[in-house]
Amino acid sequence: MNTSDKNYINIGFIKNIIICIYDLMLLFSVLFFMSLPVILISDGQAIINNILYQLYLLIIILFYYLWFWIKHNQTLGMKSWKTYIVNNKNESKLSIRQCLLRLIISLLGGHILLIVHKHSLQDLISKTKIISKISNAS
Repeated sequence: MNTSDKNYINIGFIKNIIICIYDLMLLFSVLFFMSLPVILISDGQAIINNILYQLYLLIIILFYYLWFWIKHNQTLGMKSWKTYIVNNKNESKLSIRQCLLRLIISLLGGHILLIVHKHSLQDLISKTKIISKISNAS
């Protein structure tokens, strides 16, 4: 994917937030269904102040974002809006380091920068960008 091509544009604040909300709904569904066996087996006791359960949820969250970003350059929410995440340097696949930086900074409120700047804080720090393909009218 050559993002220097004129067929790709950066996405804006509203679209970025909508994608985040969509991904959070999908992630909540995954967490819910992955938690059901744990809750049923332990009669609900495994989730009360249990560090192992919290680590289990963290691993699921990390796996969700890292898998989709590294393997497909987009999460399910991004796919529905036809957006991609690419490496700024050489437009190749994202590294695990870049994905972890994106995730940590976005949890700390990195999207707020989109209000006044065309890139989010996690994009600037991880050297990535989210792009959308311009649909051809012809």
